[in-house]
Amino acid sequence: MRHLLRFNKLPTVTLWAAGTLSALLSACGGGYGGGGSMGGGGGTTPCGGIYAPCPAPTVALSAPAANATVSGSVALTATATASAANGLTVARVDFMIDGTMVGTAMSSPYTVMWMSTTVTNGNHALTAKVTDSAGGTATTAAETLNVQNMAAMSATMTPMQVFPAPPSGATGMAHVTVKLASGATSGKVQLSGLTATAVTINEGFAGSTGAALLALTPSGTAGEWAVPANALLSPEQVTALTQGKLYVIARSAAHPRGEVRGQLAPHNIVVSFSQLAPSEQAAGLGVAAAGVAAATLDTGTHTLTVHVNSAGVDDAQAAQASGAEARLELTKDPVNMGHWSVELAPISAADVPAVEAGRWQVSVATAVAPSGALRGALSARDTR
Repeated sequence: MRHLLRFNKLPTVTLWAAGTLSALLSACGGGYGGGGSMGGGGGTTPCGGIYAPCPAPTVALSAPAANATVSGSVALTATATASAANGLTVARVDFMIDGTMVGTAMSSPYTVMWMSTTVTNGNHALTAKVTDSAGGTATTAAETLNVQNMAAMSATMTPMQVFPAPPSGATGMAHVTVKLASGATSGKVQLSGLTATAVTINEGFAGSTGAALLALTPSGTAGEWAVPANALLSPEQVTALTQGKLYVIARSAAHPRGEVRGQLAPHNIVVSFSQLAPSEQAAGLGVAAAGVAAATLDTGTHTLTVHVNSAGVDDAQAAQASGAEARLELTKDPVNMGHWSVELAPISAADVPAVEAGRWQVSVATAVAPSGALRGALSARDTR
């Protein structure tokens, strides 16, 4: 009986040792580094188990850019790698919005389409997590996305936004909402001090004029006009809106070119108007001139649009908008000799607060006043 007991224990010990050895020798993802050879001859290097820990995979977000403004369907993209030297591969990349997984990509390019309408307007955190074939993981730092699927805008309508400004005391207030993904548009305009013959939403930056896109209709309430039911903007017109390029204008029999106007400015757009006056040099030469500079600043894309409408300097040779270290040359209108402009000009991130603070200047130069016959600061006042 004793000999039999010893005989029974020996295989038990041997099997336990073999199991332990198998566990110790196993690599990340299975036998010797995911199928790599332990010997020479160029095989993969084993890791994990009794070997050094497996290298962690890597992952980085590549789109959208950090702090980007997004709407509708958004492509979320990442780059990811695993340690090929250890026989590892990328198994999956998960994308999270505010910590909630919204999609998984199994192969390169690691991209998923995310419908941003599932979250509220505002800032949201995007992260990506990679998992390799050995179960190793890595997660990116969070990047902020500014989701804007609904543009709700209020615009004060005044005569000063029409050039030349009509002699009118009329006012108006426009409230317009646009679903950016579909272009569905709704809203109304309340006018005071005028009897409008037409109220339209037009395409054009502040200081410029453009074609009518939508015609509003009287609502039955005194001075109130409404956007028609089921009104839609095209994708191109929605893009123009997000750039600050749509406005509301009311015309009257007395002022058929427009009596009051208001620029529609989404959250990323700042619109301002500045009066231009003759420079000291021009005034000394008896130059009688006046003008208005309209600026549209996109704080998201860092672009600046400037339209200058002037009178009394049709012989002007150049115009520019400039900051401490940057300058934008304006182009003269071939038909309207007093109109100068530059649109969607890139400026640096450092120039954005400088424009907002009113540290940029506008000047219109003539032969007798080459340093600027008309000058003025771009106003920091938001006229939405």
